[in-house]
Amino acid sequence: MAKENYTRRKLIKSLENEGWICWAPPKVRFQQSDVFGIIDVLALRRNQRKNIQLTTLPNVAARRKKITAFLASNQIQLPVEIWAWHPRKKGFKKEKVNIKLKTQKKAGRA
Repeated sequence: MAKENYTRRKLIKSLENEGWICWAPPKVRFQQSDVFGIIDVLALRRNQRKNIQLTTLPNVAARRKKITAFLASNQIQLPVEIWAWHPRKKGFKKEKVNIKLKTQKKAGRA
């Protein structure tokens, strides 16, 4: 079993044990399968939603930069969680990424 598939299954099992309903786009060889290139797994529970990017520990900074750049360039305020598998601790390191959009003031009428 591929390493990414293994960690994805661990992530989904962990969330389902906490009562989340999960969906992940099917992996297609040599094609991008992330939602907007930044979300690997969507999870829902009651009125809550998680947008999760799955990665490895060394790639957390690169994923954070990629997510922040996408949100800023598209002017989107969306919380995305980065989950990185920590093999020695046998658990996920979790980090939330979001940006604050600057509100543009409307010009006063003269």
